[in-house]
Amino acid sequence: MSKKFLASIVVVVLILGSTNLAYATKHDTSIFSDAQRFADSNAYKNDNYSFSIQPPLNWGVLTNLPPSLSNHTIVTFSNNDKSQLATFGISHRHIGQNVIDAINNHTDNDVLATISQEMSVPSPDSKTIVYNGIVDRYNDGMRVAVSWATQYTADNSTSLSESIFYFLNSGNQFTLELTSNQDNIDKNSQLFEDSANTFLVSQTSPVPEFPTSLVILIVGMFSVIFISRIKN
Repeated sequence: MSKKFLASIVVVVLILGSTNLAYATKHDTSIFSDAQRFADSNAYKNDNYSFSIQPPLNWGVLTNLPPSLSNHTIVTFSNNDKSQLATFGISHRHIGQNVIDAINNHTDNDVLATISQEMSVPSPDSKTIVYNGIVDRYNDGMRVAVSWATQYTADNSTSLSESIFYFLNSGNQFTLELTSNQDNIDKNSQLFEDSANTFLVSQTSPVPEFPTSLVILIVGMFSVIFISRIKN
């Protein structure tokens, strides 16, 4: 993705004043109905969290991550290209019934706006903008896909990312996240989305808690909505 294209995205976000543009669809099926056909062919399987996936071709598991990063993901795949590194991580956390109820009872734009606000909290060394979101509701949960950009103040570099959140009525939340440089985002995005289409969770009950990074935590994510409505 070129700098010109990224700049146009930022302009659009500034003009709109928000990123709560949810393209929503209601499906009368399971969130994993299409992925069922990959149950036997998925190359990566995790019995502890009862999921499987086919990672992008020639992408391998990173085994040398520092604890500060590896503790945030169950597994992280990499394209192993040092000059144009891209990573694809999978995280998990348990969500309570109150979060599930809030997701089911709020509009798609509310959900997307709150995720955007959680991810766009400014920090001294970076700034994140969520510029696109798609919400899909299923019989057993919600799938939210967002695209976002992070600009780092130290070297003025920008990384582009995609995240897919699976909020399951069983009490499980899985997050798939791609991070790529601008030059290869189109290719890596397609690889990421193709791989995500094979993501299959067979666990119907909550699995053990697993720590995740702050950027993908949705603890209290609807407090912003509740507070804003009280003020209004």
